[in-house]
Formats: sequence, structure tokens, C-alpha cells
Amino acid sequence: MTSTPPSNPAARPRILLVGLLPGLGGMHLPRHLARADLDVVFCGVRTAFASHSGHVRAFYAWPSDGGLAVTPFIDCVTQSRPDWVVPLDELAAQVLQQIGVGQLQGAQRPLPAEVVTLVRKSLGDPRGYPLFAVRRRAFESARAAGVPVALQADANTFEACAAFARLHGYPVVLKQESSRGGAGTILLDTEAALRDFTSSERFRDRKWPWVVQSFVAGALGMHAVFAHQGRVLAGLSALQTQRRGERPTSPSSVVKLLRHDAMADACAALVAASGAGGFHGWDFLIDEVGHATLIEHNPRPISISHLGHLLGDDLCRALASVCGVDRDSVPSRGHECHVALFPDEWQRDPLSPMLNDAFHDAPWDDRTLFTVLLQQNVRLI
Repeated sequence: MTSTPPSNPAARPRILLVGLLPGLGGMHLPRHLARADLDVVFCGVRTAFASHSGHVRAFYAWPSDGGLAVTPFIDCVTQSRPDWVVPLDELAAQVLQQIGVGQLQGAQRPLPAEVVTLVRKSLGDPRGYPLFAVRRRAFESARAAGVPVALQADANTFEACAAFARLHGYPVVLKQESSRGGAGTILLDTEAALRDFTSSERFRDRKWPWVVQSFVAGALGMHAVFAHQGRVLAGLSALQTQRRGERPTSPSSVVKLLRHDAMADACAALVAASGAGGFHGWDFLIDEVGHATLIEHNPRPISISHLGHLLGDDLCRALASVCGVDRDSVPSRGHECHVALFPDEWQRDPLSPMLNDAFHDAPWDDRTLFTVLLQQNVRLI
């Protein structure tokens, strides 16, 4: 069921969040956008936890079996008149990018000009959209911009993966275009392990393409930005200090926020080269002397995108400024700090000292969201 559009639509600029995959992605954004004096509405599926935030003023249902039938999105834009749209997951990003380039296959109705204009304003130059080949485009863009990047190739068969490994050595990393938070990322250290995996049903399922990537040693780093018209307006770096699980590809549960020039400069170059707009995040591996090698691009908010206020570079307030809200100075710690990511660190160790010693980003002030998270805990683990 679609909720009634919020009243007094001209009171604050309106941000439309789009979430088409279940999970935690972007669940912290609504309260931080609201703090930036923005009105928040949501279009997507109820299994996306961001839709349950108490700061979401209206919910517009997009049936999970609707595929590329974008009528719900068109109706949402027509009714709510948003000033900006933000995809929260890979599927939402892909659908919005296809709308932006005007090449959405299978759409049940023509795309109104106002819808295409909104998407292009929000996501930037359509010529830079990665569409379905996010990892391939990130690799190509990084090479063109002179940004160090892990070597990679398409991984359609065992033979292709093995040939790559013979050239670049083991271990190798296999990644799906749809992977997030370490899911869909496999580290393989022998040819036997590679053969076993590429013989599995999971690899043979071609719904999402695979790429094979060279292994790069180092600490995991990440950089999140809000950009507009090919220029970074706010950015934030972090280093992983604790993983949620034992797997090397497990998602972060504790990160250290800091300023990291190598990651920031690389991301600014990539944004400029692609004319990107909106929220983006990149993963890097940082070697012992601080050199950063790009391993992944996410054309959406990432796990640290809401934390910029802690270092005085608030991504949500940067969006608000583009929408006409005065960007007042915000008190911040202004120095490096650790953050225990919720619910990852809590699930890793409910008695972890980092839950007290670090900044804990549990949504204490979003009771509606917090209640749903606790009720659905069995699904989060």
C-alpha cells in the first residue's frame, strides 16, 4: 500500500530514497538527511530497513516482482515532487541509471521528461553511468585517470580464471557485479579451489556477471563522497579495524575515520572524469606506506556515508546545500575517531569494549527503525 504524500510539500527540499533490495543498506540516511533540514520519502520494498525509519515521511511501494516496470517510481515522482533521488542499493542504482540514459528496456509506459531530468540532476552525466558493469567501468575509469587499481578481467569460465591466475598469481578474488558488504566476493588460493568453485551452481548462475581480480595485500580502506556535476562537495575516509566475521571479505564492524589524501585524491579524479553526482563509495587496499589501490566502486551510499559530521564534512548537509538549504557549520570532533558500526559490531561481540569506547552509530534516536531492527534480529545475523 502506498502512503499518503506528506503535507506542506514546499516546506523543505524533498529527497526520494529508492531501495529495491532487502537489507540494511542506507538505513542511517533518513535521520541524517532530516537533521540536514530535508524531507525524506521512500520508494521501494518494505524489506529494505531504511523504509522503516521514523524520519521517512511517506512510503511508496515498488513490488519486488515488478522488475523494470517503473510505474511505481514514475507515480512517486509525480505525486511527491522530489528535489533529488538517491539509490540505496545496486539494483536501484542500475534501474535509475537506465532511466537516466533513457534506455530502460521493458518499461510499461514512456518515461516522462521530468523523471529523466530528476535522475540526471541527481546522478550526474549519463555518459559516466556504469549501468550493469560497475566493476569493469571502475577498472577502466581508474586506469584512464591514472588511479592505481587491482588488475581484473571477466570471469566467465574456469579457463579464463585460471589463465588470469597463471599471469598474476594466487590468491585471486572472484566478485559478482551485485556483491555488497563482502557477499558475493570469494578468495581462492589454489587452482583446485578455483576449479571447485567455478564448477559450482553458484558460479554457473549467470544472473550477475563475475570478474576475477588480482589479490592486493594491505588494510581495507574506504572513501565516501557526495558529488555534484563532477565535483566532490564532501568526502570521508575510513580504515577497517575490525571485521564482523573471520572471512577476509567479511564486512567491517569497526572503522577508524580519518583524512586520507591518497584515497580522497583518487576519488576526486574519478568523480571529475565521469561527471558523477550523488553518493558514491570506493574501497581501497592501503599498503604499509599509505599507497591506495582501488578494488571496488559503489554508485550508492556506503556504510560510512552518514558519518561525515564526526569529521566536519557532512555528506548529507552537502546534499542539502545543493537543494538550497544553507550549509551552516556543524560542530564536530574534527579528528580521527573509531566508530562501532551497528549492528555489525554488536552482532560480532555483544560485549565488545568498542560499543562503549568508540562512537556507536546505533539509531538510538530513531525509535521506529530501532524497534524493527530488534524485532527482525534473527534475519540480521
